This record gives sequence, C-alpha cells and structure tokens, in this order.
Amino acid sequence: MGSSFLTFLNMKTYGTIIPNLEIHGKPAPYPVVNERAIRATAGIMFLLGFFTFTTIFYTKDYTLMYAVVPAFWLDFLLKSVWGPQYSFFGHIGRKIVSNQKPEYVGAIQKRFAWSLGLIMASSMIVIAMIFQIKGLLPFSICLTCLTFMWMESSLGICVGCKIYNYLLKKGVLQEPAFQPACPGGSCCIK
Repeated sequence: MGSSFLTFLNMKTYGTIIPNLEIHGKPAPYPVVNERAIRATAGIMFLLGFFTFTTIFYTKDYTLMYAVVPAFWLDFLLKSVWGPQYSFFGHIGRKIVSNQKPEYVGAIQKRFAWSLGLIMASSMIVIAMIFQIKGLLPFSICLTCLTFMWMESSLGICVGCKIYNYLLKKGVLQEPAFQPACPGGSCCIK
C-alpha cells in the first residue's frame, strides 16, 4: 500500500485521547472510540441496508438503492476521514447508548474497517448506480457489507479490525506506536 494511505491511517488526531485511560488493565495513551456506540450504529446501518437489500431482491425496484448507497458512502467517508463524531448514523447510535458506560477501543483499526466500508460503498456507486450493473456482483458486495455490519452489531466481531491485525502481522501495514485495544481483546496486536 502507498505511503500516503499509511500516513492517513496513522494520523494522530483521529479518535479521542482520554488522559489516564486504562483498557483491560493496560494504559491506553492512544486515540479511542466508543465501541458501544459503534455497534449501535452498525445495527442501524445493518437494518437499513437489509431492508433495502430485501426490497430490491424481491421487488426488483432499485429506487431505494439510489438513496441508501450514497447515504452509506457519505457516512463511511465522514467516519473514515474526520471521525465517528461526524457520522449521522453514529449520532443516532450514540443517542441510543448514551445512558450506558462507554467501552473504549483503539480508533486506528476501526478507521481501517470503515475505510473498507467506504471502498464497498464506492464500488456500489460505480458498479450499480453509474454503470447500472445488476445481478451477482453488486449483490455480493452488498451482502458482504451487510454481513460485516451484522457481525459487528450482533456478535461484536469487527472483521475489518481482524483484517487490519492480519495486515500488521504480515508487515503490509506499519505497526502503530501503541498497541490499540480491540473489543474484548479479540483482535489486539500482540
């Protein structure tokens, strides 16, 4: 991957640094995000995406796609570039969990996961909306994205975080200065 993409992923200003924060008994001096809000947001996006997917599948009416895909693209762009605090779906997710104690996780691997969502949404805009390709290819991309959102919201498994961890282990991505925590320690950098 290009050095500009690595620089983008390793920007220090992404996420929130909370002084004296500990996660799983270890100091967390790196930027973090609230996992509970992220899971709630993924659930909202999954429901909207699943409704759109099934509507298109059963009715063959693609009208709803022309609103939902750009909304997902914009939300992933806002989360990936500026942070989850700018996500309009995230605003709803944060409101839903506002009375719960935050569960902080590293921001860098979540950013990578949202970048994958942005790539999938961008692919859908080009393939399904611009070139009007219908069938297996756009359905596969959509189903992959829906599966990732379902796993995040209902199982607490961040597939993008696991891919990030794998790419770190293989030396494809540069190791960050600090080892960010994952939800439940499921994909932490060893």
